[in-house]
Amino acid sequence: MNIEEPNQYLERVRQKRLRNQEKLNELGLTRFVTPEKTRLKKKTCITSSSKGEKTVHEPRRSSRVSKKPVDFIMLDHDSNAMATTTNEVTRAKSTKTVKKEVPSRRKVDLDKQISPRKRETFKNIDCEAWVSDMEYYLSELAGNSDSNVQRVMCTVRKLVSGEGVRHPQTQEYFHKNKAIHLGLDFRQMLDEATEWVYENGGDKGNGWLIEHPVKKLWLYQQARATNNNKPFSIVQVNRSR
Repeated sequence: MNIEEPNQYLERVRQKRLRNQEKLNELGLTRFVTPEKTRLKKKTCITSSSKGEKTVHEPRRSSRVSKKPVDFIMLDHDSNAMATTTNEVTRAKSTKTVKKEVPSRRKVDLDKQISPRKRETFKNIDCEAWVSDMEYYLSELAGNSDSNVQRVMCTVRKLVSGEGVRHPQTQEYFHKNKAIHLGLDFRQMLDEATEWVYENGGDKGNGWLIEHPVKKLWLYQQARATNNNKPFSIVQVNRSR
């Protein structure tokens, strides 16, 4: 039968521990060993179910009643923070809920129309001649400002050339490839312009996109008919002589 030889390393460790213990006994240090703390036993509560089974629970450490919400007590800094947050939310909602502008149809009450027969006599007037005379009439006789005359005549020239007027929002054109002449029914054209503006989202220029220029065309046509279809610029030249 083979006998295992003792592990030399473990034997040295055991001998060393014995020597250390003897040294502690000689010095009297073993008397200062602290006793182990005794742990308090937890109280337990026992509940029984409807089936007669008993369940052991640890006692609740919270003073709150079971299944009852905690009473919230607002401190001063909490109320200030909540008021600030409420104001910020209100401002955010007010900035988001911006009312969308709904375009409105303009109502223009003009005087009596000239007869279709008289308008027919204006049809063959040279376009460059009556456009130049209209600019003179608006600036010199009708008393319009220079900026208004420029805006009106810019649109009138687009209509005369057939270029048409483009809406800035939808890029749709009014009277594109339909060159106008002085014998048109500008009262009806004004109604068409108003409807076109409404269908394309309105006019942020308050009528200067197309409605004011067409109205000026109608007014010049009426004034020209009252003047027996004579240009106003010729009258002014004759007066200066």
